Amino acid sequence: MAEVQEAVQHGLLRNRAFLAVWAAQILSQTAANAVTSALIILVAELTHSNTSSSFLILLAIIPAVLFGIGAGVLVDRTDRRFVLVVTNALRGVAVLPLLFAGESLTTAYVVNFLVAAVTIFFVPAESATIPGIVRKRDLLVANSLFTFTFNGSFLLGFIILAPIAVSLYGFEFLWSVIAAMFGISSLLCATLPPSPPPQKAAHLIDAELAARAVTETRQGISEAFHYLRATPLVTWAMVYIALTYTLIAVAGALAPGFVREVLKLGERNVVVLVAPAGVGVVFGLGLLNAIGSRISRANAVGTGLMVVGLALLVLAGARPLAEVFTSRLGGVLGEALPFFIGLISVTAFFFGVAYAFITVPAMTLLQEQLRDDIRGRVFGVLNVLVSIFSFLPLIFVGPIADVWGVAPVFVLAAMVVFGVWLGGRTVRLKSSLK
Repeated sequence: MAEVQEAVQHGLLRNRAFLAVWAAQILSQTAANAVTSALIILVAELTHSNTSSSFLILLAIIPAVLFGIGAGVLVDRTDRRFVLVVTNALRGVAVLPLLFAGESLTTAYVVNFLVAAVTIFFVPAESATIPGIVRKRDLLVANSLFTFTFNGSFLLGFIILAPIAVSLYGFEFLWSVIAAMFGISSLLCATLPPSPPPQKAAHLIDAELAARAVTETRQGISEAFHYLRATPLVTWAMVYIALTYTLIAVAGALAPGFVREVLKLGERNVVVLVAPAGVGVVFGLGLLNAIGSRISRANAVGTGLMVVGLALLVLAGARPLAEVFTSRLGGVLGEALPFFIGLISVTAFFFGVAYAFITVPAMTLLQEQLRDDIRGRVFGVLNVLVSIFSFLPLIFVGPIADVWGVAPVFVLAAMVVFGVWLGGRTVRLKSSLK
């Protein structure tokens, strides 16, 4: 919450334009994350296949690869307020087929791809709008606040809103709420002042603008990689963040199947897994604020990695243990169900705490260590890493889980986590001594 306190001190919360775009970010990003989370549950219910869930998440990642550069070019040549209004409205419209055309597998795939594709254009337009409505001296605080709420919207939408709403009220209620959130975001963005593109950019030939964008992107990435090779602490911090996002993507894809295979419950009961994880993240953030001055960021990351690895092993072990009980009780857990729900919920809670212990200190290390002139390019590389790290595992985890069950996937993920813990240990120890 330090970001909010700084925003108050800088007067940002009295800036109506900033409040409008900030509120639009919170609502729209929460809604976009809720769409993906709810569709994972829906696809799992329709197909009972981990591969189908993995493919769904892939459809949310592919637009970043296909439209990433083009989105930035379009934003630079268009009124950014117009882009913000239209992208929010389009995402609201994209959800409507789930209400009126029925909840089929094809509809789920199409809606997920469309929402993700339009979001690719919303994010750069939002980032480019901030310098026009915030004083230059307040930019750092404004961007810090947006980063904080960007991560928070993932927690709120993916882990809390969608699973709980689906479990308690059903899919139709959630689609209506999501469409309304996008609609309100569009109205908020309509209150912003116009933000036309620079006159020079408006007269550039399309081919020339695209070529320049590609050249500048290549140069920026090259400079970022040169910088990363010279700063291993920053490099490992990026690896930690990419790893946590990858684990969340994998866990999100497998969570409905895990509940179905281990607890023998319907996919909508995924809330018993994701809700404790969300509570764990919140608790972890509070704990970090309480003990942050007494634990180094490197030690916090190392502890978080160990806890995540152990949590994954516990989840892997729950599957064969549950099979022993169900084989004796005719395919159900019977009186053992509360024990397994408790075991899984507690494990998910510690997973959430560990996620906070890894992501927040790692992001703080990045913000502290990065030079101002390289920060944007390094975060661009981070986004590429997150996309690649999330994309590749999802190609394999679904089919592996369908053939051998979710347990081998969790064991493999634990091995990767322990490998990262060991690989970055030397750099973390050196940073702790400073």
